[in-house]
Amino acid sequence: MPDSADTRNEGRRLRVMLSFDVEEFDLPNEYGARIPLDRQLSIGATGLEKALELVESLDIRVTLFTTARMADYVRERMPSIAARHEIASHGVRHDHFETSHYAESKRRLEELSDAPVTGFRMARLQPVDVPALLSSGYHYDSSENPIRLPGRYDNRHLPRTPRMDGRLVRLPISTSPRLRLPLFWLGFRHLPRPILNRTLDRTLDHDGHLNLFLHPWELLDTGAWRRHMPRVVRHGGGARLADRLVKTVRGLSPRARFTTMSEFTSDFARTHAECEPGEE
Repeated sequence: MPDSADTRNEGRRLRVMLSFDVEEFDLPNEYGARIPLDRQLSIGATGLEKALELVESLDIRVTLFTTARMADYVRERMPSIAARHEIASHGVRHDHFETSHYAESKRRLEELSDAPVTGFRMARLQPVDVPALLSSGYHYDSSENPIRLPGRYDNRHLPRTPRMDGRLVRLPISTSPRLRLPLFWLGFRHLPRPILNRTLDRTLDHDGHLNLFLHPWELLDTGAWRRHMPRVVRHGGGARLADRLVKTVRGLSPRARFTTMSEFTSDFARTHAECEPGEE
C-alpha cells in the first residue's frame, strides 16, 4: 500500500487515533429490552462490517477494541481484519467483567486474530486494575474518559492527556482543553458541526493528537430498539453519524496522520523512557 494516507502523512507530527468498540449490541437491555444474545451479536457484526467499509473507503487504519465473544462470532474474519487494523481487548463479554477476563480476553483475541493484543478498554469505560493489566501483558489502557457523563461517571478530576502509570501507558479519550467538550460518540452526535470541527482542530493543535471512538452499531439504523435507549443515544446515529465521521476524517487527514493506538503508545513510552533514563 505505498500510496496510503498513512504513508503520505508519515512525517507529520500531529496524530489522530480512531477506534471502535466492537461489542454485542446490549445497550437496550439495560433499559428494559430483551434482545437475545444471538441477535446482539448479529447486530454487532453488521455494524462492524459497516465500520470496516467506511474506514477502507477512507484508507486509514483504526484500533478495534473487541470483546472475545464478538471476535468468536466473526472468527473467520478476524485474521484478515487484524492484517489491516489493530485488535485490542474490550473484555470477554460486554455485559459482565471479572478480573480473570483481562488475561482471558487477550489470549482468545490473539488466538482468533493471530496478532498481538497490547491494549485494553473497559466496557462502559469503567475503572481498571493497573497491576492486573500489566500482569496480563498489556502495554496501554484507553478506558478513561475525562468528562462527566451523567448516569455513568464523573472523571473531570482525571488528566486529559497521556501519562505513564508505572509501566502502563494511560491514553484518555480526547476532550477539549478547559471546557472538556466530549470528542467521542457523544460529541459527534450532538455538537453542531462547526463547533465539532473547531473543537477537534483546537484540541489537535493543543495536544498534538486526538483519541476518538464510536461503536460500529451506531452507524446502523437501530429501528425499533431505539425506544429502549436513552435519549442521548437516539439522536444523530445511522447514516448521519457515518456522514459526519467521513467528513471529519477527510478534514483532518491533510494535517494529521491517522495511526493505531499501539503505534502511538509505543512511541510515547519510548519517549518517556528517553526523558527519564533512570526510571525502571
